[in-house]
Amino acid sequence: MKHRKRKKLIAMHQEFVNKYLCSRYNPGIYRRIYFCEDEDIAIVARVQDYDEETGQSSNWGCVNMAHQLLVPFEYDLIEDFGRFLIAYGSEGSCIYNKKGQKLYEIDGVYKTKHQAYTVLSDTESGWYRLVVRKMAISKSVYSDYYILDNGLVFLQTPDLDVGLILFSKLKLPFEYMAIAIPQNGYTLAIKESAEKRDDCNLFDCLLIKVRNQIKKEDSIHPTGISLFTGKSWDEVTDYFADKEQFEKECNSIVCYNEKVKIDASKLAFFPYDPDMPHVEAKEEDSEEEKENYNPWSRENYSYEEAMYDALGGEMEAIWNID
Repeated sequence: MKHRKRKKLIAMHQEFVNKYLCSRYNPGIYRRIYFCEDEDIAIVARVQDYDEETGQSSNWGCVNMAHQLLVPFEYDLIEDFGRFLIAYGSEGSCIYNKKGQKLYEIDGVYKTKHQAYTVLSDTESGWYRLVVRKMAISKSVYSDYYILDNGLVFLQTPDLDVGLILFSKLKLPFEYMAIAIPQNGYTLAIKESAEKRDDCNLFDCLLIKVRNQIKKEDSIHPTGISLFTGKSWDEVTDYFADKEQFEKECNSIVCYNEKVKIDASKLAFFPYDPDMPHVEAKEEDSEEEKENYNPWSRENYSYEEAMYDALGGEMEAIWNID
């Protein structure tokens, strides 16, 4: 049996273990206990659900130190996820807050290329919710997203409106058809025009300034400059397809007013650019990450390990067994 050195339990956890953990001296109700980063919460496996041969439980639940049930005993695995708990089960998976409220039913949890963001696929709609630093979950669902290295996120709503956020702050409202990846401190945004042509929707292209210090409140804002107005969608795509003509017209307007050059070869719009990857595929977890997702392989506590400590094992003793 492999054992690892672990930090000593705090008094609250010691009391919980002594009271509820099953051992030859104590008819406790839990066979395994895992304490979350939130010190008041434990992920637990009951004796009645524990398989001694496999060393795993068929039903994990979650309780607080006052022994109030937070997550029912009906899940194959429960993950400590920042301010939340993610419960995975054969009948479906859910995300709970740490007060025990079930928030959403989910199909999956996906990492993105930026460590601050995680994506939840929503069971009911099939769209996505964005999780920021495991601290906040978007109330709205999104049909598509794209994340830049600096943390700026392009999001598209189910109604096909596009906006920009930076962590939990809205940087551009959801009123655009498409937004380009910023270049040299600027970006282009396509917005539906107030004009119509033979009942055909028309579009304008606006120049948006993106300051280098994008964390400032006024870091992203329209310049009031329009690259064009009143084009049909086919005319919009034709305009950007002709890179030479685009650079000639665009940069003459932009350079005159804002002294910035936009490179046509690097121009990419979210969401309609076919060369731009939208939803990032889930990367394969490392062995360490897989272990952190697995309650019975993480730092949890059983009677046998306590006996190992008492009999001179290498781990420091973490609770009283007398």
